[in-house]
Amino acid sequence: MFSVRILLRESSKLMKLVREYNNGEVYDRLKQILKDQLERRNSCVETSSKIDELFNDHIQLAQGFHGFKKIFNSTVYHAKLEDRFAINDNQRYLDYFEILQGFHSGQKSMAKIVQELAILFTGHMDLFLGFCEFLPRDFDFGE
Repeated sequence: MFSVRILLRESSKLMKLVREYNNGEVYDRLKQILKDQLERRNSCVETSSKIDELFNDHIQLAQGFHGFKKIFNSTVYHAKLEDRFAINDNQRYLDYFEILQGFHSGQKSMAKIVQELAILFTGHMDLFLGFCEFLPRDFDFGE
């Protein structure tokens, strides 16, 4: 639920940015894209792609969307994780958050977190690769 609140907050910020950009056509198209997403006419990937395309010629909006996209992708990732583990493998779901807490508390390095998640997500390569998308670009997997 926490990530949904963040997503709604970031969506509002993005809509405000587009409204202030003062381009009615872009604003109307964005509203329709988000409406289609809410009504599940588009997947998350399609929605993100359509917004990227919409903002392609509008640098200020593209930069604003970059922050939103991180939150959006995080929300999608955590929903996928929850769908996969929360009911059928609740311990693995809880272990995921415990591993992340080790990083946030400073007890574990990012390399150790990645190593532990690789083990936790054995048989679920899509989840491991999804997590790796959030790592810094210069992250060294050889650490």
